[in-house]
Amino acid sequence: MPLRSRLGCPFSVALAAILTGVSAAQSTSHFDLAIPLGRNSSWQVAETSGASMYKLAVVTLDHPDRMQSCRVKSFTSDRLVCARLIGRPHSYRADQVLAIIVPGDGGLRLPIWLSLNAVSGAAIWGTVVLTATCPPCAAATAFAALVFLGAAGAIALADDVTNKLLYLAPGQELSEKLGYVKD
Repeated sequence: MPLRSRLGCPFSVALAAILTGVSAAQSTSHFDLAIPLGRNSSWQVAETSGASMYKLAVVTLDHPDRMQSCRVKSFTSDRLVCARLIGRPHSYRADQVLAIIVPGDGGLRLPIWLSLNAVSGAAIWGTVVLTATCPPCAAATAFAALVFLGAAGAIALADDVTNKLLYLAPGQELSEKLGYVKD
C-alpha cells in the first residue's frame, strides 16, 4: 500500500469526525423573525412560526414548573400535536398551554467540547506511540490532534443559545424554576 494512501485514511476519518461534530453542534431550531414573539405574541403567530419548527418546549397550566419536550407533528389554530418516539401523539389544546418555548442548546456545548478534547488527547497519545514505529503515521495523527484541538477551541468560543419564548398565554407569567427564557 503506498504511503500516500496510508496517510489519507487517518486524515479522512479525522475530517469526517470533525464535520460530524460541527454539524451536530449547529442548531436548526433557532431563528430570528421579524414578527412579534414572546409576551406580545398570539397563538396564531406562534402557529405560523412554530409549525415549521421540529422541536419545541411546551409549558402547560397543569405543570407550570416543567417544560415538556415536543416534536411538532401538527400545529393548528386550536391544538398543538406532539409526536412521541413510543406511543401515541400527545395533543395540547390552546387553552391548556401556558407557554411555548424554542429550546436553546441546552448545555450541548460542554459535552461536545469534552469529547473533542478527549479525541485530541487520544490522537496525541497515538502520535507518541507511533513516533518510533511509523513517523508518517505519527505525523498524520499529530495533524488530526491539531484539527481536533482547533475544533474544540471553536466550540469553546461559540456563544450559548438561550431558550426563546415563542408564545405566552395572556395574563400569565413563567415560573422561575424554568430558568432564563429570552423574550
